[in-house]
Amino acid sequence: MNYIQARLKFRELSGRFDLVAEDGTDTGGGFFINEGRKFLDRLDETQKSWASCFRFIDVGRFSAQFPYCRAIKEVWAMTTLARWQLEKKRLQNLITDYLAGLPFSRGVGTPLYYSPAITRYIPESATVDTFEAFVGFVDIPAGGAHEFNSILINVPPDVKISVEIKGLFYSAELAVDTDENYWSAVHPSLLVMSAMRLTEVFNRNTQGVNDWTNSITTEMTQLGFDLVEELIAEVTSMGD
Repeated sequence: MNYIQARLKFRELSGRFDLVAEDGTDTGGGFFINEGRKFLDRLDETQKSWASCFRFIDVGRFSAQFPYCRAIKEVWAMTTLARWQLEKKRLQNLITDYLAGLPFSRGVGTPLYYSPAITRYIPESATVDTFEAFVGFVDIPAGGAHEFNSILINVPPDVKISVEIKGLFYSAELAVDTDENYWSAVHPSLLVMSAMRLTEVFNRNTQGVNDWTNSITTEMTQLGFDLVEELIAEVTSMGD
């Protein structure tokens, strides 16, 4: 089911003809469908909750930015010759141990550690340029990009590397009529149910919210069972 088909089904089942026109034109229903998608993403972990995002880090740079990440789980670095996992450090430890020196004194090398980074300035309209001479000490690589998360690495690489960020990511936003994501393509009924649940939230209908939540949770539990079956397959001991 693509985006326009999901809107039409939402219109049919909810009776909210004010939110989706007869020809499927979005007149407000898209908001409920996309926000409902986020609710499903957060509700439970499924086989599609994890994803990988690849980014390049150029020589001399010490950060990477990536969108729509819910939680960073692992970071791997790669060159044409090798691949290795970066060890996570607390942000304050990474700064103290590796990024506290004067910017021009920082050498390049092979990154071994990373930390999730802060990605907001206050005020949010500020940019790195605002800080002028202090720019080398600014550890916030993305200002004003609300949908982005970032990582810092302990040392700028001496060759261009790619990093793979593994973690929990939101499913793709539905924007144009032909768009699909995991929920619309594989579990469209859950997507429509979640959109209908959200309409009850805005109507302040507690019973309606609870009823939809219970129905959705029952379905999501079955998806969780599938994930558990995959995780325990071929496991013969506690260490596997």
